[in-house]
Amino acid sequence: MLWLAMFACICMSQMEEKKMKMARPLAAIGVTAMMVFTLGAFTGCNANEANEEVIRTSITEELDPYKNHDSTVVNQIRQQNAVALATVGLDGQEYADALLDGFDYTIEDVTVDGSDATATIVMTQKDLDEDQVEAMMDELSEDPEFAEMSLDERKAAVSGKIMEYIASVPAAPQDPVTLEFVLNGNQWEPTDTTTMKLQNLFTF
Repeated sequence: MLWLAMFACICMSQMEEKKMKMARPLAAIGVTAMMVFTLGAFTGCNANEANEEVIRTSITEELDPYKNHDSTVVNQIRQQNAVALATVGLDGQEYADALLDGFDYTIEDVTVDGSDATATIVMTQKDLDEDQVEAMMDELSEDPEFAEMSLDERKAAVSGKIMEYIASVPAAPQDPVTLEFVLNGNQWEPTDTTTMKLQNLFTF
């Protein structure tokens, strides 16, 4: 997550260079490979209902680990932010738990029509606001007292700001997302458009 890395930069310097824009989503925590189903597609008179259940079950299996703060998801977040977390002195478990706090989802609808299928989901999660993050970075980088702090004091100040901000953002339902799938042989696979949506699905 680039905004965490930028806070790490503040820890190490007075932030003399221009800030980079915060990248909104953290897309690389297993989401891009989501919902390439390996379960065989069903055929016959009840095929649509059976395939709808295959898709619904697969979505549940992919999203429940985020809802349950599964160790695999937590470790992915920790590993991908390891350098920045270490720089600002943040505990990876605490950080991941804060980001995932309140995460939930609902599967609004799954519809199968022959070799095409759609699923509509609504995510409930923290939506971190880049303007607020940049304002916090400005405040820190322009504070004369911060410039005089030791590295350990900077770490404490930055990590405190990060956790305070994340805790202040309530998890809220996001806009519904419609995912499209096509039947390839006996596997349901996301379309290219859906793959792009999946890469931007999470805001943490």
